[in-house]
Amino acid sequence: MSMSGQRRKRLNRNHPDCAAYTAKFRAIWDAYFKKEDEEKAKYPDWHGWDHPADSVLRPIHKKCCEETKKLQQEYAYLFTEEES
Repeated sequence: MSMSGQRRKRLNRNHPDCAAYTAKFRAIWDAYFKKEDEEKAKYPDWHGWDHPADSVLRPIHKKCCEETKKLQQEYAYLFTEEES
């Protein structure tokens, strides 16, 4: 069990639907990372904390997390409890 009291789950990569899940997961996060790169490129000389792009990226990141959670719920049958 993890520290949160929940069992860790592992993606069953042998399931025929795994490829569809993985493609959708990657599409969500590839779009986010593309936007992140675009926003951070607007401030090429920024090297500190609290990046100016964060105000734009935070809501987008939150949306990606929500979409990922929905996707995991849709494909919940692909996740199996990890053996200790």
